Amino acid sequence: MATRTVAPADQAHPVFARIWTTAMRRFQPQSIKEKRAQLARGLHGVVVEVGCGSGSAFPFYPAQVTQVTAIEPEPYLRAQAQEAAKSAPVPVEVVAGTGAAIPAADDSADAVVCSLVLCSVPDQAATLAEIARVL
Repeated sequence: MATRTVAPADQAHPVFARIWTTAMRRFQPQSIKEKRAQLARGLHGVVVEVGCGSGSAFPFYPAQVTQVTAIEPEPYLRAQAQEAAKSAPVPVEVVAGTGAAIPAADDSADAVVCSLVLCSVPDQAATLAEIARVL
């Protein structure tokens, strides 16, 4: 039986996190906002968002979403997301975690959202397997 190494839930990248938050707040192109809105359109029920960053996708979740579990391994970004969750149009719980070890039960999500994250995970296959597990 093969074993896999799971990254710790906290993965601090303080310089990147601060640059990312500033860039998304100031320079997020309209095209990214439109893609986030398109991605969220039609979602319903329980959603898991992998790599939520600072929570910039939260405003786009439609009312048909009953709960979002937003996963973010970077502590600074997670704190930003927790602030953004307070004004989200749907209930959002921001938790520590990674795509390789999604903190959710099997078959517990109606949808999983990944936006601008799969290029940064160390093991895309493990992340995609976790997504399949929770769906």
